[in-house]
Amino acid sequence: MNTGLKLSPLALAVGGVLVTLYGTSNALAEEKKKVDEVIQVIGHQYEGYAEHMPQSGTKTDVEWLDVPQAVSVVTKTEMEDRGAVRLVDALDGVAGVNNTLGEGSRDQFVIRGFDSLNDMYRDGMRDDGTLQSYRSLANIERVEIVKGPAGALYGRGSAGGIINLVTKRAEGENFTSVNGSVGSNSQFVGQVDSSMAFSDKVNGRINVEHRQADSYVDHVDSNDFFIAPTIRVMPSDGHTIDLDVEYAHQELVPYRGVPSKNGKPVDVSESTFYGGTNDYQESDSIRVGVNYEWLLNSEWSWTNRAAYNHIELEQKGTRQDKMPVTGSEVGQTVNNLGYDPRTTTTLQSELVWETDSNQMMIGADYNQINIDFLLVVDSSLPSKDIYDPVTGPTPDPGFKPFRDNTTTTTGVYIQDVYTFGDLSVIGNVRYDSMELEQQKAGSEKENLDDNKVSYRGGLVYRLNSDMSVYASLARSWQLPGAGIYILPKYAEFFHTDLKEIGAKAYLLDNALMLNAAVFQIDQEQPETNADGDVINKIEARHQGIELEARGQISEQWDISIGYSFLDAEDKETGKKPNDVSDHLFSLWSTYQLDDNWRLGGGVKYVGDRYAGNDEAVALGDYTTVDLMAAYTTGRHKVQANAYNVLNEKYILGATNGPSGTNQIGYGAPAEFMLSYGYQF
Repeated sequence: MNTGLKLSPLALAVGGVLVTLYGTSNALAEEKKKVDEVIQVIGHQYEGYAEHMPQSGTKTDVEWLDVPQAVSVVTKTEMEDRGAVRLVDALDGVAGVNNTLGEGSRDQFVIRGFDSLNDMYRDGMRDDGTLQSYRSLANIERVEIVKGPAGALYGRGSAGGIINLVTKRAEGENFTSVNGSVGSNSQFVGQVDSSMAFSDKVNGRINVEHRQADSYVDHVDSNDFFIAPTIRVMPSDGHTIDLDVEYAHQELVPYRGVPSKNGKPVDVSESTFYGGTNDYQESDSIRVGVNYEWLLNSEWSWTNRAAYNHIELEQKGTRQDKMPVTGSEVGQTVNNLGYDPRTTTTLQSELVWETDSNQMMIGADYNQINIDFLLVVDSSLPSKDIYDPVTGPTPDPGFKPFRDNTTTTTGVYIQDVYTFGDLSVIGNVRYDSMELEQQKAGSEKENLDDNKVSYRGGLVYRLNSDMSVYASLARSWQLPGAGIYILPKYAEFFHTDLKEIGAKAYLLDNALMLNAAVFQIDQEQPETNADGDVINKIEARHQGIELEARGQISEQWDISIGYSFLDAEDKETGKKPNDVSDHLFSLWSTYQLDDNWRLGGGVKYVGDRYAGNDEAVALGDYTTVDLMAAYTTGRHKVQANAYNVLNEKYILGATNGPSGTNQIGYGAPAEFMLSYGYQF
């Protein structure tokens, strides 16, 4: 792979920053030792941007330096500094990760150029409950992102990587914190986080959030409520049980963006709305989970988890159709879809044996998704003027059963990490049995099933106690249609292969994490005929580099910086995939001036992208700048965040596939948010 000639000055600048940081680490470390006092803020503690033991890369406590794959972590402190309310705000600074339009109604990210909509996890288990919604951060302690195929650990899916939400736990602290925020477009957010030790063996915690807002887009608004109580029970030494409940209610108006003409998005105001004034999405989601950890002795631990999700959803959405615009009007349809309901059941058991030089994990999991899918499409709408759309109500065709889908996967897996002095060898093998069943209204039942083996092999060499280099190979399997429906032309599963080399380092007494990776990901998607025979293969190659630094340069100075270059293409046509940029750069930094004042800001650059699978519409690049300032005194905290302060007009992203050419979303203009927090 040769990417050297394609790197922009931005990449060289970031590389220079990382080299400079490493080269001056000794001097800064000495300066840190001279600091006599660490800033302590009563009621509001800052924990920094470095997470020393993310577990998503191995599902165990293998140190970050010894994981042969890139793993990024966004901490609670960084999310608070950014004023993050939704998951899309939290992941703004992660190298190789970018958000997209998400059909204007949900979180949706691209990792290393692959869509990760169905690669969301919560505490290590697949999280499908809020798939069609914007996830709350109210009970999220941190977000961990594993880059590259991770099917050897997590099973089906995971072409570009996985996103794992680590939730807050009831750990015996006694506190209550409240926070209220107001901002542009009538935004209001209210949050409560309360923790209590009921006894020496029982702790409780509850997070509550209410969000409501209009939008920079006319007629688009949202209203959300979220509550998540959790209890930790420790019946005896070595036994820990966590019981979790999450309930989310969300109401919003989907935003399907603007159409395109002559290879460019229509140049209208960001506030322009092409949908119906009676469009809506309403959902109710409940998740119940239990986690039981048993420390048998100093060498053995056994963890068992179970979770159940139930979601009911209805969406009436008016959208532009995918036909190219030739005159000054675009065709429209009303698509009513829903879950009645969608349920997910997940069971997982993992046994870990650890000695001085070896750690072995043996695991098994079971996942079943049942979807009663409702769908009605009304194509009788008149066309709409692309430059001056007249808004009003559109027909509501109601909801009818369309198909029932059941996806069942059962997996067994083993991981072994063996250390020979400074060299560690890691091996993962996973066997999955996957069965899909589909019943369309008025049609015969369809089935698709197969058994697959995924793997990962890696070598890690410790250059010293704070630096390592690694190499890894991995293969993951993907279910066509993400496993939520069956398409006759995809009767064979897809597979994705990873080759990656990289280096990791802790600097400044482990306060700063550095990561560099060079990778190549190849995906093969077989196409079949009516008899299930393979007649064609779509092959994609995504290769690039990632550079990232997260943590503290000094006791006062936090930084999060990431750069990625990605060369992603269809190997036959040479075309880029939908909504995938070549360059991503993000810099976010905060500085604690004194006991009271904290100032910060950041810049994000997204390179050129295209909407559609044939580079049909050029979306261009963009740069946004954000700022923040916080004042803390005692138990009080006031914080102001300003977003896109230069008022850049840009394209946030497009929907997937051919429909993306006429469903292109503008990003938000300049906005602000003012927050007040108090801790009892």
